[in-house]
Amino acid sequence: MSARKDNGTMVYFTEDREQIGKALALCNIAAFAGQMVAVKLHMGEPGNPYIVKPELARSIVDSVRGAGGVPFLLDSVVAYAGERSYRRGYEKVAQRHGFTHEAMGCEVIIADEGVRVVEAGVALEVVTPMYDSQCMVVLSHVKGHIQAGFGGAIKNLGMGGVTKASKNLIHHNAEPVHNPDECTLCGICAEACPMGAISVDDEWHIDRDCCPGCGKCVLSCNTGALTFKVMSLNEGLAISARACTAGKTALYVNSLHNIADVCDCDPNPRQIICPDIGYLIGADAAAVDAATLDIIDAVRPGVFKQSTGVDPRPQVSHAVALGMNDHYSLQRL
Repeated sequence: MSARKDNGTMVYFTEDREQIGKALALCNIAAFAGQMVAVKLHMGEPGNPYIVKPELARSIVDSVRGAGGVPFLLDSVVAYAGERSYRRGYEKVAQRHGFTHEAMGCEVIIADEGVRVVEAGVALEVVTPMYDSQCMVVLSHVKGHIQAGFGGAIKNLGMGGVTKASKNLIHHNAEPVHNPDECTLCGICAEACPMGAISVDDEWHIDRDCCPGCGKCVLSCNTGALTFKVMSLNEGLAISARACTAGKTALYVNSLHNIADVCDCDPNPRQIICPDIGYLIGADAAAVDAATLDIIDAVRPGVFKQSTGVDPRPQVSHAVALGMNDHYSLQRL
């Protein structure tokens, strides 16, 4: 495992779930005393077996309560169609997955409204319970992501901490703009599109209704014929994550278990691409995600880019450009 030493945030590694509480204590969870504390997590798409388990979430809740904080579980409704696209539907999903008030020992909130926050010139709506909280623990299941390369703490916040309208905006900003003067009609962008929205024959075509706004076509283009409408998806996620954490004290727990090739939002994940490794805990999302990528690369070099076609590292570098710190010192517990 690599560990960067210069001006680094301390990131703690453990293979033992029982040691997470110790790591949170070392990260000064005691500062959460007397505060409402949002425990942000993804409570699972129906059919996906790799999601964060209730037992792990409960251990975080117990750590917050033990430090004198008042925890509640939090996630937001999704922008795509399905049970999790509306509050009551997602509440039912969460209950089926074991995230109930009785099992968690705290309130479970699915948010669908937000408060406007401007970050790096982008206006986003941070979901209201997160906006109102001064403290957070961000609990993330690490996995691949077909559009962003991987999902960790930054993506958990960047997509999961904002409203439907802001989720759609982040994707809309990453849609491709085509310059026919630079296009050779090679078709590489069509091959890269995960939704088949692009076709190339004697001309370049796109079905905007099918475009997911992931930017994979732009990243694949070798001629400069495609550019982002505003910014890449990973830059948008970093800006959104920063908006979600502005003015707050946050701690991060990344679970490197059941590392699948696709997001927890996929009801039919295909395969596990890396063996279970452990947990990473720290006080900076970029540091925890950077450590996550370094450790996974040490076990399976380049596995996220190989499986998704997207380099996951820019997600972290964009967060660093916004003031987060990806330099870390790693300590094993």
